[in-house]
Amino acid sequence: MYTYIIVDDEPLIRRGMFKKLKTFSKEARFVGEADNGVDAMELIREVDPDIIFTDMRMPEMDGKTFLKTLQNNYPEKKIIVISGYSDFEYMQEAISAKVVGYLLKPFNREEIHSALQKAINLINQERAYQQKLETTETEKEEIKYQSDLQVLNNVILGISKIFVPKSTIFQKFGDGHKFTLFTLYSTNSLVDYLNDPVFIQKIKSNGFIHIPNTDNRNICFFLFYYEKNVRDLQQLISLKCNLLYEGISSVIPKNSIFLGISKTKKTLLQLNEAYTETISALNNRLVTDINQILFYKEGQTTFDILNWEKTDELLFHIESGNYDKVLELTTDYFNFICEIPSLTILSLKNLCNDMIHEVRNMLSNYFDTITRDSHSSSFDSMLETAFDIEAIKFYFFQVLPSLTEVFKEKNIYGSENLIENIKTYITKNYNKEITLNKLSTLFYINPSYCSYLFKEKTGENFNDYVNRIRIEKAKLLLKSSSDKVYKIAKSLGYDNTKYFFRVFKKVTGYTPEEYRMI
Repeated sequence: MYTYIIVDDEPLIRRGMFKKLKTFSKEARFVGEADNGVDAMELIREVDPDIIFTDMRMPEMDGKTFLKTLQNNYPEKKIIVISGYSDFEYMQEAISAKVVGYLLKPFNREEIHSALQKAINLINQERAYQQKLETTETEKEEIKYQSDLQVLNNVILGISKIFVPKSTIFQKFGDGHKFTLFTLYSTNSLVDYLNDPVFIQKIKSNGFIHIPNTDNRNICFFLFYYEKNVRDLQQLISLKCNLLYEGISSVIPKNSIFLGISKTKKTLLQLNEAYTETISALNNRLVTDINQILFYKEGQTTFDILNWEKTDELLFHIESGNYDKVLELTTDYFNFICEIPSLTILSLKNLCNDMIHEVRNMLSNYFDTITRDSHSSSFDSMLETAFDIEAIKFYFFQVLPSLTEVFKEKNIYGSENLIENIKTYITKNYNKEITLNKLSTLFYINPSYCSYLFKEKTGENFNDYVNRIRIEKAKLLLKSSSDKVYKIAKSLGYDNTKYFFRVFKKVTGYTPEEYRMI
């Protein structure tokens, strides 16, 4: 029998979840509910549930704090997080807390049953492992070996800096050995492929130790060890690379795998450094490169970033909540950057992240919880271990349309008055290039008619209005900062400082320096 509790501050949500879970098999029993993290901790102490369903947005103790508390005090509990599409910031916290499942609202009965079954399966595995009695030295050695693999996985990922070997194979390593780390990335889940005993034995016979990655199903590690006095190390590594690649590609589709290879290390405690090198090797692959065996090289490939002429248009339609147009322009943007010569996987990630960064800056104007100029930690986390174009594209196309839905609820350009919407855009984007042609494209209106209509509705010429808005901002900046005038001009969208001086004098009757002294 397995027990579970439900933690959510909305009674209707709790009731709905219980109704869905009630139809699960009799082996799972509901033992309590709580509407906040504080009460949930008390409930856990009382009923000691096996499984916890929890929301992230709660009073008293928020989801992040609740997950950390559970991780510290009850690491054995199986946690299933229920959250909304807009809660990207919570995803990394859920990953770090090693939750069993992350359900996005709304979810159906099959999804929550699947998450519960997964939790039960993990409990069964852990209970079986704990209850297993080692009756032979071979079994005891295997347990020690698996324990060493887990610790080494933590050393590789930088979670631990200590490794005291328990198994014979690792105890034999000393000053007479050197090590090279191979990081395998696959677009497919490796769990389904690398448990073949024949494959594992073949890998061992070639001098490799397979180190599973418990944090990521698409990445695992192979440790190659050898004597220090090897004559031609480069030739040996090259030979072993090919043997490992051929062995892996015999069980995993060739076109789905990439191998990152580190430099030689003297101790096992240098494996985190080696891991960083393998990730660099995978990241620095050119997107057009078909090579799947990648050696670490110092330095990075650089390229001249081209300005995409539709950036402002994409940002506008995101802010407008225009989902279909965002999908179209996101596709155009992704295709544009993928055609940049010498583009690497890392550069592709950075360019995608830069666009997310721009959108988050817009979001910061409407949500206090989002800080301007901060990057999306959840998106960073997703991309950190993605090394192929399709995976990066998948994450990118998840984030931008989802953020568009967030903006859609704000209805920023929802006025029935076209000119009011145009004025809103000017007020929010005065620091960018603003022309009649640009606005006509964004608001689907003829430039000449736009100019006529703007004058008729506001009594002011379009260019005069834009300049007035900018000069009002300039006056504030001149009084509140010590920035040089040319910097202020540039921040307001004036590339020509002399033109800024003329406009400022025309609008205020003073030069910028004179106004600052008033």
